[in-house]
Order: sequence, then structure tokens, then C-alpha cells
Amino acid sequence: MPEDIIPTELAIRAMRDSGYRNTAYALAELLDNAAQAKASLIEVFCVEETEIIHDRKRKRIKEIGVLDNGAGMSGLVLRKALQFGNGTHLNDRSGIGRFGMGLPNSSISQGRRVDVWTWEAGPDNAIHCYLDVSEIEEGTLREVPPAPPKPIPSEWRQRGKGFTTTGTLVVWSDLDEDRLTWKTAKSTLANTEALIGRMYRKFITKGDLRITLKALEADGDDFLPATEARVNDPLYLMSNSSTPSPFDGDPMFQHYGEEDTEFPIEFNDGTHIVTVRASWARLETLPDNGKNRGDESYGKHAARNLGVSIVRADRELDLDASWTISYDPTERWWGVEVDFPPALDEVFGVTNNKQAANIFSHMVSFDWTSEAEPGEERSDFIRRLRENADPRAELIGIVDHIRSTIKTLRTLLQDQTKGRRSPGKRHDDTSVEDRASTKFKERAESGHETPSDKEIFDDQAKEALVDDLTKEKKYPETDARDIAEAVQKRNRKVIFVLQSSDMDAFFSVEQKPGGVTEIILNREHPAHELLIKALDESVDDSTERDLIERIGNASETIKMLFAAWARQEIEDVPNRERLRRMRQDWGRMARDFLLDGE
Repeated sequence: MPEDIIPTELAIRAMRDSGYRNTAYALAELLDNAAQAKASLIEVFCVEETEIIHDRKRKRIKEIGVLDNGAGMSGLVLRKALQFGNGTHLNDRSGIGRFGMGLPNSSISQGRRVDVWTWEAGPDNAIHCYLDVSEIEEGTLREVPPAPPKPIPSEWRQRGKGFTTTGTLVVWSDLDEDRLTWKTAKSTLANTEALIGRMYRKFITKGDLRITLKALEADGDDFLPATEARVNDPLYLMSNSSTPSPFDGDPMFQHYGEEDTEFPIEFNDGTHIVTVRASWARLETLPDNGKNRGDESYGKHAARNLGVSIVRADRELDLDASWTISYDPTERWWGVEVDFPPALDEVFGVTNNKQAANIFSHMVSFDWTSEAEPGEERSDFIRRLRENADPRAELIGIVDHIRSTIKTLRTLLQDQTKGRRSPGKRHDDTSVEDRASTKFKERAESGHETPSDKEIFDDQAKEALVDDLTKEKKYPETDARDIAEAVQKRNRKVIFVLQSSDMDAFFSVEQKPGGVTEIILNREHPAHELLIKALDESVDDSTERDLIERIGNASETIKMLFAAWARQEIEDVPNRERLRRMRQDWGRMARDFLLDGE
């Protein structure tokens, strides 16, 4: 007896383990089919039943159904749709289908049976077909069965509202508990809503598609309230979304740049456009009471939407968090989306379950110089990739643009919050700036007076400081004015400000009208991240271990700064004596500033 190259039992087992991230992603394949069939309404049902296990009741999902009012299918099309790797959109690059794996693969990944009813002339004329894993494993089902007329079960006719002239009903049953990501209808639909609200946000916001979700009991009419999937936009540019108040009606973010950036790509004798858009948080997201916006309900919502959104034919494939710095709360306040047509599937590396664009995602850590030949310029490297039909050649410019955009957004967001005080603190509260100002005055009174010590910080000097902080240091005007008011009220001679700079210096010093000295900390210098920011950040959400680690890192950073100075003295032989004297003089000044009796 001849042996099959791929035994049926092994093949079906491999297909069942086809890698859907969770039940919601598997359901999304059915929604793709409905959207491709021009459905305007999709209803998702989770049917629960009560089991008694060890004298205890528990609810478990019995069936999952998806009903749509799309175009419906003929018998031939239905049987093709239930074949693995077949379908009617295999060569269609105009929509979100194409791979021919969605319906059968997603269905058996969650349960052992899928039934499909579809109709083109009213639900009373529905036809039916099915796949059953047990029958396939036993060898009794070797081909997709015929699709004869068969009435839709009465319970499903009662459950759905979308039984119009055309449509399709898909029902999963004999579900595997260990394959379902969530065990109850409520949790399944809650997580599904968050995902499909993000994946189909463009369809929903344009009014092309409504998706409702219903949880119900198997043996009665005990329906839980139906919900409608709301837009979940990771760029937070869409109105009427699932974002918590006060940003549920209006966008929480603002568009970055005057317009989206388009990249034309030549591929397969055609020119195709890839669009990159970006956004960042509005100033209104900063609470007036000085609290951390990340602790607000909308901040926690944003924390679940981190990454670059990869969109294909208006449907999101993935929200790729590998572009983010996982531990940095700033990451939740920017958004980037890259949108491309199905014609570029091979360039981006779209998987057949439409959960990722592998080639593009791997580019997040791509460094062309590591693969370049000796002396090869960037343009020559890209030309060589194109000659070798390497799709990365088409993505390098897009990836560089996204990296640059994210870097700029991070700086904008840091500038947006700098100068703000932690909860309960104000700019005119006692601070290290007052201690430093006292030392400046003491030095002046002890015979070391400078011209700036004699200047008076009047209203004109105050306006000049506000102008400097807003225009040069990019502070929000409200914070700049608060700082200037505090300088005048507390007669400060020293203030610490933040600025992003590509200069090598960790800090710089500027004299301002009114005798104010600005000590400007360079946010881009590693010492700021490892020392100043590490010790200034809020400790509210930090564990004892986190705090100990933070202090240890700061201590090491200070020692490394000393080591850097030591190396500078050693290498700069002509100025070694001058540097030594500077070190001595600074040490005496530091001792005077630090030993203040407090």
C-alpha cells in the first residue's frame, strides 16, 4: 500500500497549530472574508453553557458564530472556501483576502468542527457545508462534502439580525478548551472587541462596516447586552473611539507633520504607494493638577496600544511593539502607521494568516553598514540588494524615515512635559535652585561679585526669560511663565532647564537678563538618562528593587564621569596642569556649595 507523502492525520494536526496568536485573531479571518464579500454588518456570537464539575457550576463556550450580510456564495465557491489553500481571491490584490487559508485554518485552530450556511437569494434558500476534524482524522472525510440546500438552525435564525437577502453564517463547535484563549463569552468578546476595533478601525470609522458582539446562553433567551465594536485607533487621531473620557469623542493625539509621507515602490511592473503617518499626544493630555498622565484611564488605554501599526488594504496586520522602548512611559504617547497595498505582500513579507509582515518587522534592527562590503556606499548597497531581488532594498528608506520620525516624536514629548512638577509641587516651591541661588549670593558677598550679581530681575527680564524658554528651549508657554514668575517671586539667581542638543557637552551655562544663570542639561547626553532623569523620575510605581537598581546605576554613572575626566587629564598632556588646577578649583567650589549646614 503506497504511503502518503504527508499523512492526513499529521497534516491536519499541523494545520490546527498554524500559529494564530489567540482566538480573536482567528475570528478576524472570518471577518476578513465578510469584509471581502462587501458585508456592512457582521455579528459575532459566543454561546455559553453551564457545566457541573466536581459539584461546582462553571460557564464554558459551546459555540462561536459569525453572521454577515455579505454577497453569499454559490455551492462551488463554498466548497473552494473550505479547501486549504484554495479560494476565489488567490490572485486578487484588490482586497484583504488572497491566501485561501482563512476559513478552514482559523476554524480548526479553535475547534474540531465548522459549519457554514450561505445564501444568495434569502436565508430560506441557504446551502450548507462543513469540515469535521474527527472525520478527517478517521479517513471518512477525504474531500470537501457537497453543499446541498439545508435550513439554518432555528436557534441561529432567532439569534441574528443580519439574515438579509444575501449572507453567510459560520459556526464553530466541538471547541477545544485548551485552544480557546479565553474560557468565557464575556472575556472572549471583550478582548475580541479591542482587537477588531483596532484591526478594522478604518472600515468602522468610514461607516463601511458595523461589527456587533453578543454573549448568550445556549439553552434559553438569557441574552447579555449586545455591544458594538468601537474604533480603537493606536494613532488616536479618530473621533468617537473606545478611548476613555475626555478623549472618547475627540482625538487624543495630533497629526505629526503637515501631511502623510508617501513612498512610491516599483514592483512587478507597477508603482505602488506606501503611506507613513505619525501622531503625538495633545498638550491637553497633561492634567492641570500636575499628575502623571500615564496614571489616567486614557493613559492606561494608550499603554495597550504601543508600537508601529502595520496596515494592509485598510486592515491592520500587526501592532509591532519591537519599535518601542518597553520601559519608557514616553512610548505610549506617539503613534506611527505604515499603510501598503496587497500588491506589495512579497516586499513586506505578509504571512498567510495575515498576522504579520515579517520582512518589514525584521527591519527594525536592520543596519545596512553591517552587511555592506568594504568601502560600499549606502546607494551602492541598495543597488546591490535590488540586483539580487532582495525586498529589503525597497524598505530601507521607509525604515529610516520611521526611525527618524520616532526620534523626533520622543524629543517633542519630552519637551512637552519638561518643567512640570510632580503631583502637589509647583515651580515656586523650595527647590535646589533656591539653595544654589543662596550660594551664588554668598559668593558675591564674600568678594567674588560679577556684573550679573548686580542685575535686577524686573518685568522686562521676566518676559525675556519666558521668550527664551518657549522659543529656544521649547517649553510650553504656561510652564515657561510659571518658571519666570517663580524666579521673580523667590529672587532666584540659578535655574536648571532641559534642552535637546547634538553637542558633546553634558551641560552648558548661559547668562540671562536680570542676573539669572541657566544651567542647561543636555537631554541627549547619556549622563542625563542615567543620572538626572533616573533620580528625578516619580517613584510612585517603583518597587524597592527598582529604586535600589536606579540608585546603583546613578552611582556608577557618577564614577564613570570621574573616570572620563581622569582620562581627559591623562590624554591632554599640554593642558594637564591647567586641568588639574581646574579640578582643584571646582572641588573647592563644590565643597562650599554642598556643605551648607542642612
